[in-house]
Amino acid sequence: MNTHRPRIVVGYDGSPDADAAASWAGQMARLRGEPVVVTIAVDPMESPRRPNWPESWWEEIERQARETLAGVGATDVTIERHLAAIVTTLVAASSDASMLVLGSRGHGRIGEALLGSVSQNAARQAQCPLVVVRRAHDADAHRIVVGVDDSKPSLRALEFACRQAAATRDAVVLYRAWKPLTMPIDTHGDVSASMSRTLLEEEEALQKSVVEARTRYPEIEIEGEFIAERAGQALVSASNTASMVAVGSRGHGALAEAALGSVSHHVLQHSRCPVAVVR
Repeated sequence: MNTHRPRIVVGYDGSPDADAAASWAGQMARLRGEPVVVTIAVDPMESPRRPNWPESWWEEIERQARETLAGVGATDVTIERHLAAIVTTLVAASSDASMLVLGSRGHGRIGEALLGSVSQNAARQAQCPLVVVRRAHDADAHRIVVGVDDSKPSLRALEFACRQAAATRDAVVLYRAWKPLTMPIDTHGDVSASMSRTLLEEEEALQKSVVEARTRYPEIEIEGEFIAERAGQALVSASNTASMVAVGSRGHGALAEAALGSVSHHVLQHSRCPVAVVR
C-alpha cells in the first residue's frame, strides 16, 4: 500500500522554461498544500556536456531551483539528482505524484527535442497527469478548459480539472467538439437528417456531462460548450482564453487517437497556456 503523501514532481534543468515550470509547480504546491520534488536528470548519452559532471554544476542548478520556488512561496521542497535516462527517471518519479510538471523547452539537444520526445513519452508512460507549462496568452484567464468525449481518459481529465479548479478557484468549461469529414447537404440546401441527429446527440451528451460534473463538484462553476470543429483545433483555440487545457491521452469519437495521437499531440504542440495530459 502506497503511504507516500501526494507530491508535485517538476523536471528541472536550469533553463528559463524549467524555471517557469518550477514557478508554476511551486504555486500549485502552495495552493494544494503539497510538497514539491525537483528532479534534475542528466542523461550522459544525450547531453553534449562531458559525462563527468562537477559538484559545482549540481549545486548551482539546485540553488537556482530553490530560489525560483522560494520566490513563489513554496517551502516544502526536496531536490533529487539523477545521472540517468530522463524519461525513465521522470516516469519513475511520477509513481506517487499528483502531477508531473515540465517546461515546454530545455537546454541543448534535450531542449530542442523536449516537446517532441520527453513530454510525449512522459505523457504516454507517466503514472499521473503530465502538465507542460507555458505562459498563458491571457494572463487574466480564470477558466480551465477540458476536452470531453465520455472516454475514460477524458473523464479522468475532467476530474483532474475540477480538483485543480477547487484549488485555483477557476471555472471549468467542458468542451465537446465534433465535426464530420464532410458536411452532406440535400437538394434543398439542408443538412441531412442523420447529421442533425448526430449533432443533437453530441449536444445532449455534453449537457449530461455538465449536469453530472455539477452534481459531483457543486462548489465549482462548471459550463459546457459544444464546438463544431476538430477537437484538437477547438481546444487550441480555447487555450487563448484559458488558464489551463486538460485533455485525456486517448479518446474515442471526436477525441479518438492512436498512441498519444492527434489531439493531445496537437494541443501539446500548439496550446497557448499550460496543458495537462491525463491517462
